[in-house]
Amino acid sequence: MRYKETKRFCCQGDAGKNCVIIEQIRVSDSFLGNASPKADYITEDGEVVSRLDDENFLILIKGEVVHWSGSDRLQRNN
Repeated sequence: MRYKETKRFCCQGDAGKNCVIIEQIRVSDSFLGNASPKADYITEDGEVVSRLDDENFLILIKGEVVHWSGSDRLQRNN
């Protein structure tokens, strides 16, 4: 199984700390069917993240909610 990065989000926690959340999709050479690949989220440091809604993410180990304002989407360097 491989991962393909699709988006980056510049987020900020309630304490003002900035972080970047990476959206990636799992892809496989043997992927069959019409279902969309599943999106996963991690921080740049590799922490697992859950997307709560269009503006909020939860860093699972820390239990920290970080907020994204729609104008802060970063471009990928591919």
